[in-house]
Amino acid sequence: MIAKGHMTLASIPALLVIDYYFTNSDVGFHIKDTTTLSYVLVFYFSTIFGSLIPDIDESESYLGRRLYAISIVISSIFKHRTFTHYLFLPVAIFAISFFVADLYVKIFVYGLSLGVLMHDIGDMLTKGGINGFFFPFFPNTKIAVLPRQLRFYTNSITEYIVIMFLILINSLILFMIAKQATLGAL
Repeated sequence: MIAKGHMTLASIPALLVIDYYFTNSDVGFHIKDTTTLSYVLVFYFSTIFGSLIPDIDESESYLGRRLYAISIVISSIFKHRTFTHYLFLPVAIFAISFFVADLYVKIFVYGLSLGVLMHDIGDMLTKGGINGFFFPFFPNTKIAVLPRQLRFYTNSITEYIVIMFLILINSLILFMIAKQATLGAL
């Protein structure tokens, strides 16, 4: 999946979490508060950034081109869609949150782990899937979310159609959040 696809896919659960925790008056925070707004921004943008991290093992990826030296080192050690795409990575990032006291950093780590996980799910929608996702338990198993006939090639017309559909879903969720925020302000 290309970067645009990863970011729009990761945006969906990020917006749903924001809707649930930051606009629902019965749960968590209230979005009218400026501190809460900064939490929302930290969570959302760390999720988007996290959705790009696994492709650091590919020097031609969006993040790989921007962090070229790091990408070259990582890609010389690991093949594409291996270690940086294993379930271990988002779980390890999430585990870091247990050792962090600062709420901003904790929210940042939550977003990163969600973004990395959503990146992996996005790659599981492609024809290539992910080999060894559950490494070290099933190192040679290819994991995909859909049957092969329904998966698409990276950077194909089908992927762009999927991205347009994801943008539509994001727009609907944003509309729902805005509507709730407007009703809450009344």
